[in-house]
Amino acid sequence: MATRQTGAAVPVVPSWSPRVSFGLVVAAQVLLFAGSNLPTPLFPIYEHRYGFGPGVVTLLFGSYIAILVPTLVLLGPVADRVGRRPLLVAGIAVTAISSTAFAAARSLGWLYAGELSYGIASALVMSCVSIAIRELHPTHDVAAGSLAASVAMAVGMVLGPLTSGVLADATPWPTTAPYVVDICLASLLSVALLRIPETRPRTGTTSARVARLHVPSEIRPAFAGPAAMGAATFMFVGWVFGLSPSFLDDDLNVHITRPLVGGLFAALVAFAMGASQLGLRAHHGHRPGARALFAVVAGMGTIAVSSATRCLAMAVVGGVVAGVGAGVAQMSAMAAVQTVAPPRARTGVMSTYVTVCYLALSVPVVIAGEAADHVGLATVTAWYAIAVTVVVVLALRLSRRISTGLCSEEAAPAAPPAGGMRHAAATA
Repeated sequence: MATRQTGAAVPVVPSWSPRVSFGLVVAAQVLLFAGSNLPTPLFPIYEHRYGFGPGVVTLLFGSYIAILVPTLVLLGPVADRVGRRPLLVAGIAVTAISSTAFAAARSLGWLYAGELSYGIASALVMSCVSIAIRELHPTHDVAAGSLAASVAMAVGMVLGPLTSGVLADATPWPTTAPYVVDICLASLLSVALLRIPETRPRTGTTSARVARLHVPSEIRPAFAGPAAMGAATFMFVGWVFGLSPSFLDDDLNVHITRPLVGGLFAALVAFAMGASQLGLRAHHGHRPGARALFAVVAGMGTIAVSSATRCLAMAVVGGVVAGVGAGVAQMSAMAAVQTVAPPRARTGVMSTYVTVCYLALSVPVVIAGEAADHVGLATVTAWYAIAVTVVVVLALRLSRRISTGLCSEEAAPAAPPAGGMRHAAATA
């Protein structure tokens, strides 16, 4: 143990090396998004076991968002007050508690407890993890740190449903094995994070203010288009991680190894989103974003048509096409919002944008899930595709009001909002 002379010997906890610390924080981002998506391929099993339909599935999905967004807004300034490390350690530890509730579930109430606790855990981690990744980057390269955060999120979104689907099919404990793995990894990681260095700025202030949701009146016309663009893509993501497993099971009759197929579908869409953001990060702005929105509409429409033909391959193609479009559109929307947001109001503008995206992620899919209990998922998916199209048209019309200067394609690209999309969310 090292000591520091301040009149008396004070024990100092040894820290990991910069590279190890950076790797651990990146691992926290990966594990958070992977764990948040573990239930996705298991939803059909829960439906049959506990006797509920898509409406309850989407209510579970919405309960996570309902606690995540306000908690994230409240915790944003706290990271600068108490530091990154305490929130990271606490958040990863709470994910283990959430997975314990899922693994031990014997009724619907346990599932709600798991969702709500994971929402709190996600808010704890997401309030500081992207910042910590940038601050702990070995070369202090801000751009490389931001890219690492985006890659970590994408990797987690792919690994979560894929791992859960594989373990559900390969073990006799389909609704337990994925969470046991998560509990073990989260427990080890939370202990390891105790030794990362604290990167909180030493400003000498101990006050923290709640981040306000506010968009200055002078930038509202310029904000509206990107916000609608982000909302359209998050609507699609909400369907994928909230309703696609039930859609594959009920309407495409994917009953054999259904957890694996559901996990593969969600993972493939998440991979398409992440790959498009990495591969096309130099191509962003209004025009690429508009073309990407057309891909979202085309892909969502293809998925809706697949229910009439009972063709899984058509649904997969539609998911990949829409996933690529959603990835590029999210990147373009975030870059536009960051461009128009004035420094004095950046926190409030970004908080508002993230809130709009997560409302679009949760509210439409909850309504769709409730409707599916009455008219069926095939009909609801068709109407959902139409709703996404309407929002896309609105986004395109609003985006025309943005001046060329504000939406220049030379603006620096940015990562999607660290939002931990449950059963997916980002993320956006």
